[in-house]
Amino acid sequence: MKVSTSWIFSPLPSHLADSASTDQRNSKRKRQSSSQQTPSTSSQRPAKRSRRGLYLKGPLLGRGGFGSGFAGVRRSDGLPVDIKYVSKDRTPERLIVDGQGRLPLEVALKTHITSALACPSVLQLLDWFDRPRRYVLILERPAPCQNLQGFCENGCLDERLAKEVLVQLIVALKHFENHGILHWDIKPENLLIFTESQDIKLLDFSCGDLLKRSAYKYFAGTPAFAPPEWFSRHRYNATPATVWSVGVTLYNILCDCFPFRGT
Repeated sequence: MKVSTSWIFSPLPSHLADSASTDQRNSKRKRQSSSQQTPSTSSQRPAKRSRRGLYLKGPLLGRGGFGSGFAGVRRSDGLPVDIKYVSKDRTPERLIVDGQGRLPLEVALKTHITSALACPSVLQLLDWFDRPRRYVLILERPAPCQNLQGFCENGCLDERLAKEVLVQLIVALKHFENHGILHWDIKPENLLIFTESQDIKLLDFSCGDLLKRSAYKYFAGTPAFAPPEWFSRHRYNATPATVWSVGVTLYNILCDCFPFRGT
């Protein structure tokens, strides 16, 4: 199960926003005196830094099998962020990243994607922390924004908007392919849509993997979006499976149901 993303990404309560603003003013002198000690980004292995010192945690956004997510703000400039806690017990897989050694799977994939030229349709990893029992991921938190599944609860998308969503999704997936990453869990719940502009962002790398040309013999995504060859032969190739999941997603947001019985 994934961390639920069915919430609406909204601004923090005023008292938390005011607190962040105050923290920003109070820390200005400290930042000036320690300008050589800049926080790590997603492309750097984190030193022993304090999440509390850099990010203010707000209300719970959602909880799921891999961990939980909280609204937050970056103390230095008040930027809205999503603070995601991931249990190490649920994320045993690690990948080797050049210059950083073995990193947890989700961090490694996001680092690989965000260290390259940023794609506007992919949710960015801003920072991360390694703690004894869990990882803390700092993700961008666009607002006002809602996951596409929740957005469609108000009614199916018309063909014009569905086409715009599809084009942006394909751009994001092409970005993944160009950098050797398989997302593996394409579905409306893993797409954020800006409620004003209708731009989208693809999120949730927790099921991802490195892209390979040979067949995969395991599946970690959502069964309703899995390709038919997985059920018939328990093997599939990355590109056809991705195309299949995009097709099921398009059908779902247009018709508010799945194209096949039993899904």
